[in-house]
Amino acid sequence: MMIILILTILIGGIIYKTKIFKEPYTGTIFQKMMIIGFVCLFIFLLAIKPNFISDYLGEENDIYNKYLVDAILEGKANISIEPSEELKKLENPYDPNQREDIEYSFDTAYYDGKYYVYFGMVPAILMFVPFKLLTGMYLPTSIGTFLFISLSLMTSTILIIQIYKRWFKKIPFSLLFIFIITTWISGLYIWNTWRMWVYELTLMAGYFLVQLGLIWMLMATKDSQKVHLKYVFLSCLAMALAVGCRPTLVLTSILLVPFLYQIIKQAYKSKTLKNALLCIMIPYILVAIPLMGYNYARFGNIFEFGAKYQLTVVDVTDLSERYKDIPKGLYQYLLEPPHLKGEYPYIYTDYSQEGYTSNYYNGGIVCGILFFNLTMIGCIFWYKYYKKAKDFIFKGLMILLPSVGIVMCMLNVYMGGTIQRYAVDFFWMFSVLAMLIWLLMYENVKKESTKKVILITLLLLVEISILINFVGTFLNAETNFLEKFYPEVFQFFKF
Repeated sequence: MMIILILTILIGGIIYKTKIFKEPYTGTIFQKMMIIGFVCLFIFLLAIKPNFISDYLGEENDIYNKYLVDAILEGKANISIEPSEELKKLENPYDPNQREDIEYSFDTAYYDGKYYVYFGMVPAILMFVPFKLLTGMYLPTSIGTFLFISLSLMTSTILIIQIYKRWFKKIPFSLLFIFIITTWISGLYIWNTWRMWVYELTLMAGYFLVQLGLIWMLMATKDSQKVHLKYVFLSCLAMALAVGCRPTLVLTSILLVPFLYQIIKQAYKSKTLKNALLCIMIPYILVAIPLMGYNYARFGNIFEFGAKYQLTVVDVTDLSERYKDIPKGLYQYLLEPPHLKGEYPYIYTDYSQEGYTSNYYNGGIVCGILFFNLTMIGCIFWYKYYKKAKDFIFKGLMILLPSVGIVMCMLNVYMGGTIQRYAVDFFWMFSVLAMLIWLLMYENVKKESTKKVILITLLLLVEISILINFVGTFLNAETNFLEKFYPEVFQFFKF
């Protein structure tokens, strides 16, 4: 850990002292290569990090990369695993206590005597099915997950650059680079590369598509005099496809509202309103119709994605008391400090059920997202800098990012429980909001000495966040994978 600490301090010193970081980002070859180099280095480090690949069926292929792909290619809604007679006879098959001594396929959706995959099918359509058609083989779920992790790392970086170029062109490159790093933190990449099974696959695929949708929407509206409708179409398509990864991501489309208002307003003036509306509506229709048909074929309800028919660790058919868990769940996801202990690795993952209802699932929390990215402390200045917002879209984002983020966090608590990896759904929204506030703060300061204080503060916050991320996610993570499966590596980082 001392090595990690020294490296972060060294990088912080370079960012603070080097001339290139003191100048604005203008897209020079050197600046671009520096960003690309760090992205490639981070992807490389994730690739060589020890990974534990969970195999739920005890076979080479699992319910997603094999059984779902086969079902899609065969034109079936259900997968080909046959439920046991004991499962079919249960009064309530969704009660884990009743399933305790019988054979069943864990974390599938069970409905009307058949198994279904409730995990979003869009990653399968985009990646797994084409791979099977082209090669005749099944793409390992871990490889598909890592590809989406790498793609989302790239899109989250591009999104921050697009925001910077849109509103903060005169801000030094050092701040842009700092907030690129914070977006990597907000993706919980180390955490989500431990197991790389279907949970992480659909999370990271959805994250990638949402980031891509926002990038294209920023490109569509970059010209105040003209709307680029092809990017509007692509943006709405990406946002719609994200719903096919995780249904709750439908809420992220709300983030497009200020952009769409400007698009419709400009299209009305230029008499291209019909074209604009078609570019907004058609992508959602193209995705919604097959998704609804798929839901109806499986569960007889166009709005049912299968979550309430899961055979999982709790009875998801009974969520009647879960609303009581929302306050504690919000605190745990957002603000809970790291759980400290007096021995290496000094932080532990909390699986306690204390304070929750009996049917709640706490899948493990190291700390709230604030401590994974301490720059989010800047959100306390929201009201002060909201009044300094640059334009309608900027102001809209400052309202919608925290609003949508909190609602998505509440939905995760209510429908899924508190599980660290689920924070990817909303973590980045608070991270981007904090970035907007810090950049506005820096921009509105006149004294160079105060600007240096802001830069040093941000560097310290990021360095502490990196250390918490490393200890909390690399040395802890879910089920302490590193200590369990790679004890030599685990001990290597001990002081």
